[in-house]
Amino acid sequence: MAFRIFLFLTFFLIFSCKNDAIDNKKYISKEKMVKILIDIHLIEEKVNQLNFSKDSSKVMFDVLEKEIFQKYNLTDEDYRKSYSHYFFNPKELDDIYQSVIDSLNVYNQSFN
Repeated sequence: MAFRIFLFLTFFLIFSCKNDAIDNKKYISKEKMVKILIDIHLIEEKVNQLNFSKDSSKVMFDVLEKEIFQKYNLTDEDYRKSYSHYFFNPKELDDIYQSVIDSLNVYNQSFN
């Protein structure tokens, strides 16, 4: 009986690890997500500084955001799906945003 339980747990662990590896390939890597979010936050700030109306700012942001997705060979859906994945994995999202914040602080210091 103990051997059957051991065998079941072994197969369970093998197949769950295999699925995690496959699932991770469906999402943007953390490193790439950091770069994308840095670019997104920078364009967001640039658009805010233009003092356009809210509607015009939204249109401008959407256009620039699409350019970022093209730069990284992504679709809007790829980004949204990956962001959602990280959102529901708070530790990973925290790691990503810590890198984003650090990078943006360095960027900001270079202009001051």
